[in-house]
Amino acid sequence: MTLSKRSSVRLWFRDNALLPSHRMLAAIALGILFTGLGILTGQGKSFFTLYYALLALIGGYDAFLLIRDSDLEFVRKSDGFFELGEDSRVQIVIRHAGSYPLRCMVRDDYPKGFRVDRREMSVIVPARGSTSVSYSVRAHRRGRHRFGRIHIRAWSRWGLFVRQQAESAEEEKRVYPRLAEVRKVKGGVYRKQLTMEGPHSRHGLGRGSEYSHIRDYVPDDEPRWINWSATARRGRLATNVYQPEQGQHIAILIDCGRIMGVSDGESSRLDRAVEGALAFAAVALDRGDKVSLIAFSSGIKRWVPSGKGGKQLQHIIDACFDLEPDFVESGYQTALESLAFHHKRRTLVALFTDAGNLTFADELVRQIAILQRRHLILTVTMNDLRLAEGIRCYPDSELEVYQKTIAQLMGNEREDRLNQLKRRGMVVLNVPGDQLASDVIQTYMDIKNRSLL
Repeated sequence: MTLSKRSSVRLWFRDNALLPSHRMLAAIALGILFTGLGILTGQGKSFFTLYYALLALIGGYDAFLLIRDSDLEFVRKSDGFFELGEDSRVQIVIRHAGSYPLRCMVRDDYPKGFRVDRREMSVIVPARGSTSVSYSVRAHRRGRHRFGRIHIRAWSRWGLFVRQQAESAEEEKRVYPRLAEVRKVKGGVYRKQLTMEGPHSRHGLGRGSEYSHIRDYVPDDEPRWINWSATARRGRLATNVYQPEQGQHIAILIDCGRIMGVSDGESSRLDRAVEGALAFAAVALDRGDKVSLIAFSSGIKRWVPSGKGGKQLQHIIDACFDLEPDFVESGYQTALESLAFHHKRRTLVALFTDAGNLTFADELVRQIAILQRRHLILTVTMNDLRLAEGIRCYPDSELEVYQKTIAQLMGNEREDRLNQLKRRGMVVLNVPGDQLASDVIQTYMDIKNRSLL
């Protein structure tokens, strides 16, 4: 028999096995004791024959009922996608057409690396009915992951046998980055700030350059916004309300080079960058702007042409949810040349990278300086948490003094690099990774408020 045939036989037995239960093994052991007692009385053979014949009869009937009534149907149900680091429920529905309730143990082949709250689930499936069990999973990495088979062990009516079954339920599941800020945008949380009026507008988006509507004058309104024609018609002061210009061009660049693979213990820089980029795209599309996406490492990995509306946001999510950092250096020149080719009009360019990286800072500044002649550049980077911890720590030894000194020097150089970008007129956002998604939205709102684009 060939190896492949042996493997197929082994898999068939594993997925369709009829096994004795602990109760059956205990009954067999009890028969040995019963036979021993018979030997003491001189009737060991009779005791042996009678006991095991009766056990075989009962066991055979129990096994027959189990085989006849344990053909189960089971299916897995879950959300269309999971989110990184968030708990999601997976439900397994079991249908039973047999004539008696069936005690079962269920186990699912979830993707490797996922965290689950329980591996095995016990359930009693009612006769001619259905029931369900569920468990919680938490994905550890973005991208595409596969669920495998569903395994079920069903106990016979009298508990003497266990039937092991498996259902082919393979499916691919997408794991998206955290979309909490995207949901806030879609729910209108930031839209309320974008449309705030009157004296409190400075706390929201403020005034823009595109006329919106007329409203009654309130104290602290600027006199230059008073609409005298409307005032004459209404008989009371009226003020023009302006909103930020819509339909502008936004380009998102995501660095997928080696430096973006650094992790803070929970998420990598690229995870945070993708999360922030999607939040940035969501608020820009919600305001009617046109958004495009370029993901790059040493070359262009993904390109989403400029578009607007809800479908464009889904295109961007589909393009970047499974991005992984490459073990190569970032090719800023290639990415920015591609951007310049696709965007001839003035564009707000949001570059998600490590702008304070000392190795490639000079190249980044040089390439951005060329692009800045036509476009507005926003560089989005994350604080180096380990560097910050090294600066804050109190040294207790000579080695720790040396490490703290080096950390301070690197921190100062990093700060100088970021200040250099600011002096060149670029907008620089340098925040902790867990605040990036919300802060990048606020930065977008500030740029629109100040009509920088």
